[in-house]
Amino acid sequence: MRLAVQKTLKMYLGGKFIRSESGRVLPTTASDGTLMNVCRASRKDLRDAVGNNRSSLGGWAGRTAYNRGQILYRLAEMLEGRASALPIEPALAEQAIDRVVHHAGWADKISATLSTLNPVASAYVNYSMVRPMGVVVSFPDPRDGLLGLVEATCQILVMGNTGTLIVPLDLAELAVAYTEALHTSDLPGGAINVLTGDIVELLPVANIHDDIDAIVVSGGAVSDEQWAEAQREGAQVLRRMIRFAGASVPSGPDAFAKLCEVKTVWMSAGAEIPAGGSAY
Repeated sequence: MRLAVQKTLKMYLGGKFIRSESGRVLPTTASDGTLMNVCRASRKDLRDAVGNNRSSLGGWAGRTAYNRGQILYRLAEMLEGRASALPIEPALAEQAIDRVVHHAGWADKISATLSTLNPVASAYVNYSMVRPMGVVVSFPDPRDGLLGLVEATCQILVMGNTGTLIVPLDLAELAVAYTEALHTSDLPGGAINVLTGDIVELLPVANIHDDIDAIVVSGGAVSDEQWAEAQREGAQVLRRMIRFAGASVPSGPDAFAKLCEVKTVWMSAGAEIPAGGSAY
């Protein structure tokens, strides 16, 4: 009688599939009933992921918005090709794929939507433009499944940020299937990392990390008490703390505005309008 090879579900960091530096794994049962092991992220894994996000930020933010949209659309293509292998119902897979296409369309439109030419009653003019916030750590609601993973990913990437998703251990099988699509979607390594671990353990660790610009929690990923404590901790370092209702409704301009910074540029318009035309 042949013994089947048991899977060890690895985490996704820097475009590679890795084990936890701590060596911690937990046994669990796959959707087909077979046994498998899941890597459990440590605080050192989270520090490594955030450092990797920071080093990758310039490359991802420096791409054109059009190119970011192309890569997100490529992710939808990869999920479409792997839909039958995802450990979820086909209808849920299709819903998640359509959500990626939704965000791919926003990528080259959101900057024009949120940017403005501001009226100034003087001899100068100023423009407000959006730019990436930086490194984001996101805790998607486990109840949203693949749709939650997709929504958390796209919220980060559309604005040019990089980030890490913290996924609970019981969602590891789905997370690995998803990261295999990420890995083949032309997304540069480090733009999105995916760690599997205990949210109660890792949220406080993320909240004392000085190089994280924002923490995003979706729906019921954490309790109200845990979120209130996280907000108190984040306020001490002026970290942006964001909580979304869940992934049932796709993000739009209001949500994207919370994940970017606004840069205002002032330009002199001159004291008088020259005879030849505009002063700026």
